[in-house]
Amino acid sequence: MYCRKCGKEISDKAAICIGCGAEVKQPAMDDTAGAGWWWIGFLVPLAGFLIWLTCNDTQPNRAKKAGIGALVGVITAVALVIVFYVFWFALMFMFALG
Repeated sequence: MYCRKCGKEISDKAAICIGCGAEVKQPAMDDTAGAGWWWIGFLVPLAGFLIWLTCNDTQPNRAKKAGIGALVGVITAVALVIVFYVFWFALMFMFALG
């Protein structure tokens, strides 16, 4: 990174420029939470949970979207498994009587 005042190369973590003493403003971290983060959590709940777990302090908006997507993904998967087994047992019962 370079100083905006004097142009000297400085560390990315520097608070002041070593060349001119000017205060260095750190670039703001982008924390936009688009729908993609929700879909990642929904389609791969483990990834959504890990994103929520690791990014909760640094990028709370993205972490929240991924966490909600993971929760909805797990609930949907459990509901689909229950519906599948109910239909499967119903079919087996009908064929057994048949």
